[in-house]
Amino acid sequence: MEPEKPSTDIPVPQNETLKGSIYHECRIMFDYVLKNGKQIDVQQVAPLEQDEKTLDSATLIGVYNYLAEQVKPALPGTLILFAKNKASINRFKFLGPLPIVRQFMVLCILSLISLILTSLSGLVSIDNIQMSMLQGGGWSQAVRFLFLMSAASVGAGFYALFEMNNYISAGTFDTKYSSTYWSRYVLGIVAGILLSELFVVFIGPNEQTKDSTMALDSATYLLKPILAILGGFSASLVYRILNRLISAVESIFTGSANQMIAQKKQEFDLQNQANEQQLKTTSAQNLLALKATLIANKVPQSVLDQVDAALGQIITVPPTPAPSQVAPAPAK
Repeated sequence: MEPEKPSTDIPVPQNETLKGSIYHECRIMFDYVLKNGKQIDVQQVAPLEQDEKTLDSATLIGVYNYLAEQVKPALPGTLILFAKNKASINRFKFLGPLPIVRQFMVLCILSLISLILTSLSGLVSIDNIQMSMLQGGGWSQAVRFLFLMSAASVGAGFYALFEMNNYISAGTFDTKYSSTYWSRYVLGIVAGILLSELFVVFIGPNEQTKDSTMALDSATYLLKPILAILGGFSASLVYRILNRLISAVESIFTGSANQMIAQKKQEFDLQNQANEQQLKTTSAQNLLALKATLIANKVPQSVLDQVDAALGQIITVPPTPAPSQVAPAPAK
């Protein structure tokens, strides 16, 4: 019997103190840095060779800050979650490194199974899949909606797993955004149903597809499930479509977009003209005040000519009188 190989995983201590928790997180980050082949300053991590009880808090925090910089862009909290998952005894941890990943993985598998089973049902056919929500009834209509919801669920789950995979690969996944993925999943299902049902007006029943034994020359019967998957994957697409529809309806009562743009441009031009006139008036007043001060101080005519030239670029003023015509300044 071969001896059991020692595990390289870092054990997760239970009921640890704050100091022990920081020490444990430093060990996890140190292990991550080593496995990713990053360079390490030996002097910075040397305190980790000591027992955590002999380390002072200031030294330990310094090591923590150094390792937190080394593991970037990964987050220390994400690495700790990975370590806890690896040390757990959950039988489903092979589905993903985090609970939310495993939940969405199971959800996508169930959605795919539901999509396949409902498509095999005789209640979902080429004829009724092209109907709207106001056509048909009974179990046939219910199973048809279940088929479209399953398609939307597949698209929404695929999007969530794809996004989470990007963050998990980079080690930047943050559990505080877990609820965002669930909200996005629900929005995806709603968007998938809306997109597949709102566009039913563009899907006319194909006469060649009514007989399932005939060759299918057109795939219009697949358009609704495709739209459901597309809406589930991109809920923002449905939001933009509805937003454009609202803008189109508003333009009927408030004028076209071109008229609104022209009106805004006219208001902007008038405001610019008013600001420019105000600036000219203020500048002219300042120059006139400066000119009066220079005349009172009996400056040379050349200086007054320069002031007049600057003033002439703003407004038209009468010529400056000669120095002999200027009244002497009052005696102080």
